[in-house]
Amino acid sequence: MLIALSGGSPREREAIAARLVESGKAGLQVYSQPTPNSLSAYRRATLLRKAMQGAAVRSQVKGTVIAHCLTEPEARLVRDLGGVIWHLYSRPSAEVVIRNGDSVVIDGDHGAGHLLAPLEALSELMLAKAG
Repeated sequence: MLIALSGGSPREREAIAARLVESGKAGLQVYSQPTPNSLSAYRRATLLRKAMQGAAVRSQVKGTVIAHCLTEPEARLVRDLGGVIWHLYSRPSAEVVIRNGDSVVIDGDHGAGHLLAPLEALSELMLAKAG
């Protein structure tokens, strides 16, 4: 399972990632590469690919939450690897395009309408993967 968080603020993304891991629902770990200005988009995607290859060999890890999906090449890689992009409702990313099938989440405990709380979105993703 691969979830990438886009939009919002770094603090919001980190809080959501931590909440998902702490829930213990899916055996998730956090991957955090928060430095957007010092690395090019393609360099960030290359580092992400290497990290995901390393995560795949760790048997105790069942999934990864990418706390900072900041560029379109990163989002494309996540989608190519079968992952999902969650966009924070508070402030959409200017770089990562919202695509059909992406989710919009709010930083809270309860969603409203098409907006899901992170644990609600995780439950829906787990049900979809199981079915």
